[in-house]
Order: sequence, then structure tokens, then C-alpha cells
Amino acid sequence: MKLLFLVHQVQTKNSKERVKIWRLTKRIGAVLFRNSVYVLPYSEERNEDFHWLCQQIKDSKGDASVFITDSNKNEDDELIKLFTVERSKDYEQIIEKLNDLVKAFSEKNFRKNLEENVKKILKQLNQITGEFNDLQKIDFFNSSHSSNVKKIIQEIKQKLLNFVGNTGSEEIKLSYSVQNYQRKVWITRAHIHIDRIASAWLIKKFIDAEAKFVFSDNNIFPDDAIQFDTFGAEFGHHGDNCTFETLIKVFRMRDKALQQIAEIVHDIDLKDNKYQRTEANGIDKTIRSISDFINDDQKTLNYCLTMFDGFYNSFKKIKRRK
Repeated sequence: MKLLFLVHQVQTKNSKERVKIWRLTKRIGAVLFRNSVYVLPYSEERNEDFHWLCQQIKDSKGDASVFITDSNKNEDDELIKLFTVERSKDYEQIIEKLNDLVKAFSEKNFRKNLEENVKKILKQLNQITGEFNDLQKIDFFNSSHSSNVKKIIQEIKQKLLNFVGNTGSEEIKLSYSVQNYQRKVWITRAHIHIDRIASAWLIKKFIDAEAKFVFSDNNIFPDDAIQFDTFGAEFGHHGDNCTFETLIKVFRMRDKALQQIAEIVHDIDLKDNKYQRTEANGIDKTIRSISDFINDDQKTLNYCLTMFDGFYNSFKKIKRRK
């Protein structure tokens, strides 16, 4: 394994400067290998991180150097253990915070101030999710704790979704931060039709521009992928909403053109004619014919992404004319 070592000496007696250096090493995922020696698995980005940190140390009247070297098998095992122990501590802190949120649901006064408590937990959950995403970036050896954190986060989100429907307030809507959903793998059921296609377009255009999509025909969904329009998924059908509508609500998208598309998707997918969209029948038949002809989910999606760009642009133009 190729490694980066940062050897440093902080001259200043200022404890704030020492704490600052320690925080910087922690932020980039470096672990203490020996006294005043930090280590990272090699990559160009991490090499830049260490050199940037060197400059910070020198600016604080200290001294620092970076070395690149290869390790042997025994050293690899020792170093991986070091990283695993440190990341386990970080994950345990996050799990402890999440468990505190879970406990909050069963507190005596939780339902008495339901709206206020839901908002409070939601705010804390978004903050913890951000910490978790940052931690995953420096989890170089894929700690087993990661899947446990994801499971607890999903359980809390599902509880929140259930409580949101019972607050009686139109002002409370479970919301997510787009920043926490970048460069992700998104997975859904195979043989896609209107709701999954429209939702994938929405994700690609407004949430995660670099999203990768996977289609499962056996209902097996890996932990490291984000499910949408699967049974029981947080990004799925909830109440009277199809998946496309759920995504718009939880990501707080206030776009009238998107709402027009949402009504069409709803009428096709739920077949309840709630919005009485005259376009629904034609769009339904068009997408079915494309899907049947191409018979490949990824190619069908790629074709339909352009179609939904057209729908969106058309509704935007109608709005401007008005």
C-alpha cells in the first residue's frame, strides 16, 4: 500500500494553534502513527491535503514535511487497524447521537408538543447526517459501522415521515439537504415506468447531477445505494403522494413547472384522476411504447430524460407567457 506521512513539529506554545492543527488532521482523516507523525493512504487529493497542512504548520512557526512510501503486508495490517479504530470511535459518537434522537420519540411530552419536537429532531438529524457524510469521505477502509448508521438514520426518517402526517400542520414538511445527496448511487425497481422515470429525472436535474442509477429485478438493494420508488423506501409513496411528489416535498422544491409535471405523474401512476390532467393518457402510452421498444431500463431512462427536459421547458414557457 502506498502511504503519505506527515512529520511535524509545532514550535508555538499557543494551545489554540496546537488544537487547530489537530482538528485539521482529523478533518482530512489522518491518524497519529507515531509521536508527531501522521499517516494517510496515498492519493493525489490527500497529498495536496498534507502539503496544505504543512503550510498551516509553517505559518504557525512550526516545521513539517511530507513523505511518500510503500509499506509491506505487516505494516498494512497495522495501519488498517489504526484507521479502523479511529473511524470506529467516530461512528460510535454518531450512533450515540442518533440513539438519543430515537429515545426522544418515546419521551412523555413528545406528542404534547408534536410539531415543535418534530422540527427539533429534523434539524438535529440533518446535522448528524451531514457529519455522517463527512465521515464517510475519510472512511478509507469501509468500516462495518457505516451500514448500521445508515439503518438508524432511515428508521428515524421513517418515524418522522409517520409523525409529519399527524401534526395537522401544513407548515411542517420533512425536508432533506441536497448537499447530503451528491455523487450517489440511486437504485429502484427494474422495468421502469412513469414514476421511476420522472423521479430519476428530478434527481438528476435538481438533486444530484452526477447521480448513477441502478435497476434491480430481484428486490435486492445494497446498503450503499439510495432507494427510490421501492417498497417501504423513504423516497417512495407516502399517503396520497407518488414518489415524484414525495421528492418535491422533502427537498422543498417550490417550482410551479415541477408541480405541473407532478400532477401528470400522479394521475398516471396512481390512476385516480385526482388532477384530471388531459396529457396523462398520451404521456402514459408514449412512455410505455418507448420502454417496450427499447427494452433496456438505462437506455429508456436516457431517452426519457430529454423528454422530461422538454416537458419542464414547456411548462416554464407557459408560466412566462402568463
